[in-house]
This record gives sequence, C-alpha cells and structure tokens, in this order.
Amino acid sequence: MSAKKSKSALPLIIVGGGPSGLLAAIAASEKTNNIILLNKNPEIGKKIASVPFDDFFFSEKLSAKKMAEGFGEKSKFAVPVFKAFGYTELIKMFKKMNLVLEPDQFGRFKADGLAGEGLSQVLLQEVISRGIQYRKSSRVTDIQVEKHKASGVIANSSLISARAVILATGSFSSPKFGATKDGYNIAQKLGHRVIDLKPALVDLITHEKYGNILAGEVINDVKISIYYNGKQAHSDIGMIKFTPTGVSGPTILNRSAEIIENLVDKTVELRLDFMPDQPRETYETWLIKEFMSRHQIHIEKFLSRYFEDNVIKAIALESRIKLDRSIAHITTLERKSLIHAIKDFRLTIKSHEPFNNTRGVLGGVSIEDINPETCESRIIKSLYFAGDVIDILGPYGGYNMQFAFSSGYVAGKAAAGSLN
Repeated sequence: MSAKKSKSALPLIIVGGGPSGLLAAIAASEKTNNIILLNKNPEIGKKIASVPFDDFFFSEKLSAKKMAEGFGEKSKFAVPVFKAFGYTELIKMFKKMNLVLEPDQFGRFKADGLAGEGLSQVLLQEVISRGIQYRKSSRVTDIQVEKHKASGVIANSSLISARAVILATGSFSSPKFGATKDGYNIAQKLGHRVIDLKPALVDLITHEKYGNILAGEVINDVKISIYYNGKQAHSDIGMIKFTPTGVSGPTILNRSAEIIENLVDKTVELRLDFMPDQPRETYETWLIKEFMSRHQIHIEKFLSRYFEDNVIKAIALESRIKLDRSIAHITTLERKSLIHAIKDFRLTIKSHEPFNNTRGVLGGVSIEDINPETCESRIIKSLYFAGDVIDILGPYGGYNMQFAFSSGYVAGKAAAGSLN
C-alpha cells in the first residue's frame, strides 16, 4: 500500500533541470502531487550533454563513508547525503526506468551507450510520466521570502507562489553550455554566504608545444610527479591524456585547482616516468643489456616495442636522438639523454583552460548555511539546495554525479515532506 500523497494548493518549485533537479522532482513525487520543475534552457541537459562518454560516470562503488572521504574537508557534510541515497539506491531507482548500471574495473558505474544527453531524456520522461509540471525556458532570478520562509519564485519576471523551493541551478562550470551564476546570486541576496568561485577539474596548458605530436594520446600507468619551485608536492601513478595545448587525465584534473593556485607565485612542473615499474638505475642497467643484444636495430624499432609512434616522436624530440640511428651508434651521453626522456619527461605548466572548459568549480553556496540531513537552508525555511550550486566538489569519476543525485533526492524528499 503506497503512502498517501499531499495535495497542497501551492506547489513545490524546483529550479534547475540538471540531474539534481530531476532527481529532486522524482523523489518529491513520492510524497506530493503538486510539483513544478523550471528549467532556464529551452532544452533539457544541455550542459551534461557536453561531457564526453568516456568521462561520464554515474557513481562509484563505494560506501557512503568512503564516497564522502573523496570530498576532503567537506566529508562530514557529504556522509548523511550519501547514507540517505547511495549507489545501491541509485541502481534500484534506475532499474525501474529500465536503465541498468554496471561498474567497470575501477568500480565506476556507467550505463551501456548512455551519456549525459540520454540520461537527461530518461529522467525527464520519468518526471513527465509522474505528472510533474515541466516548464522550459523559465529563468528564475529571485526567490520570494515571507517571514523568513520561501514563498515563491520570480520566473520570467512573474511570481509563482510556492510552499517550498529547491534551488538546483548547478555550478558555473562550462558557461558556454548554459551555466550561469543565477543560483549563487539568488542565494547571496537571501543572506547565504557564497564562497568565491575558482576553476577546478580543468585541463592544464603547458609551455612546451607537444600538441602537434601528442594531442589525443592517452598513456596509462605513468608516474606523474608535481613539483612546485623544484620541490616535489605529489606523485601518482595513473593515466595522462595529452591535449592540443597541454595535459589532462584524472590526476591532472584532481590536482588542477591546487596547481592553479600555486601558479600565482611558483614554477609548476610535471615530471613523467613512462616506465615507473623500475628505478632509474635498474632501468639503465636493463637498457644497456638490451642495447648490447639488439645493437643492429634502429632506435625507433626498439622503442616501438614499448611506446606508441607519437610518444616515440616526443621522446626523440626531448632526448634529441635521431630515430633512424642504429643502437650500435648511440653514445653513452645519448643513452643517458634517452633514459632521462623516458624516466623524467618534463613539462612546465603555463596556465589552464578557461571556465568554459571546466568540469567543476571550487566555491558556491556555503555548506555552513545548509543542513546536510535535509539540504534545507539554515537561514530561510522551506528553501533547499541540491547539486553543485553547493560549495562541495569531489574528484574525477562518479563522485560529483552521485552527489547531484543524492542531494537532489534528499532535498526532494525533505521539501515534499514539509508540505504536509
């Protein structure tokens, strides 16, 4: 027997048609029939559709506590949100929509062949099937407040009265796909603290011009060490992706915000070890033996056993070795230069891609002003927040998408419950 739904004369209004707003609407529909979902864009999911399929993850196969740890100092806020709605609940909900999520070898959930645009359409159809009013091209610029309680929104210069409001407007990442600062501005006018916005999860631009050789090249199991003014700050083994202007990949994206801050007054350098399984001395000993046993072949043919063609060209450029030379004619100095290019390939960070190309931002509505158990404002009653309009950001992978789903669910349930 299903729970009785409320029939409030005034609706619950959800501002934002991204994943958090759509999930909030679906969750709220379990408790109330009167919901209006407002999307400022004429089409659904414009921003999320820009995420490449290879980078589109729904969640991570992690407990609420482990998932929250990915959010660093904001983990205390994230724990109750993930406990209320984690990846298991997400899988069950999506299964009812005939959407099957499967984890990859790293525990990241994808749906076969479905990326951002497809997800938005699936969720929108679910919203419509539940009788939720969906209004496109409806830009909200203000929230009306009476006696410290949200009582409506100003959409397209007209007032729509409400019993409760959920602000799920998203972050300012990728403004070329429709992102605005509307949500931050609205919250700030209502007395909420908005932490300054900074680019994060963004590709970095290097001084070295390897783009014409390496653009699009993906290399796995590379040791990536980050140096500030010649002092090592971080070292990780993972994947690096080369772009036309620099570098990307999980390690780069996760460290990008910190790197950008250090660029203000420090020299930032990446040192790449393409063969991290052996210390440099051991690798040199092995290489000498290999050279002695294969001295008749060209250096290019030798390197092709371990690297792709474009990576070989970059190594040759860095070491200044001609690829058509036979190993027998490589001098000791050239061999050491080759080892240096393989074990200590250096890139100097110049800057970063603009906000238009960011996958996330640091900053947003302060978590100090939001109750994590309900996602309700601590300042304005019946005002709730969901998704990345909140000042919280996880690492590369499914962390931020799961937070969007989870916070949307929490806000939707709590806001609908307040209508009773």
